[in-house]
Amino acid sequence: MFLRGERVVLRPLTPEDATILASWVNDDEVTYFMFTGQRPAAVAQLGDEIRRQVNDPAHAVFVVEDRATGKPIGTAGLYDLHATARKAEFRILLGAKEFWNRGYGTEVTELLTFYGFDRLNLNKVWLGVIAENVGAVRAYEKAGFRVEGRLRQELYRNSRHYDAIRMSVLRDEYYPAIWQDHAKRFGSQP
Repeated sequence: MFLRGERVVLRPLTPEDATILASWVNDDEVTYFMFTGQRPAAVAQLGDEIRRQVNDPAHAVFVVEDRATGKPIGTAGLYDLHATARKAEFRILLGAKEFWNRGYGTEVTELLTFYGFDRLNLNKVWLGVIAENVGAVRAYEKAGFRVEGRLRQELYRNSRHYDAIRMSVLRDEYYPAIWQDHAKRFGSQP
């Protein structure tokens, strides 16, 4: 375990996780609002992609596990960590559908935002989300993200185009109010 929340544990992603990841990225319901899932993904192909990601210092990628059972429920990470601009892109995929709409996505978002600011000294964490993915937008807002703008017809999927929303949280928005709550919950000391 690398990071621990109240209900989730984040551990490093490994090539051995490719099998479980394949079951998620090849599921149309899981990837409904994502670029991921537009083409089939083989286990070997995903293993190669995981190797590239974990060997790239610009990415911090994790498997999300349910803390109570140890069951893998998704992946999440901070991508394209930029040392000069001190920013990174947040991505998440919760593949275990029985954990949807139960607050897990919000907690993972909060935990990785805390990690980005508290441990990586980032100034900005940003993400992109399809506008019609209302539950995800709500989870990100709950975690402190604000809308920056709208990208019109950004994704083609499901025989139509979708608008994307760009959201972010800045360091001066995060400290001190959001950080104090996260520090209590995720174990950092002031």
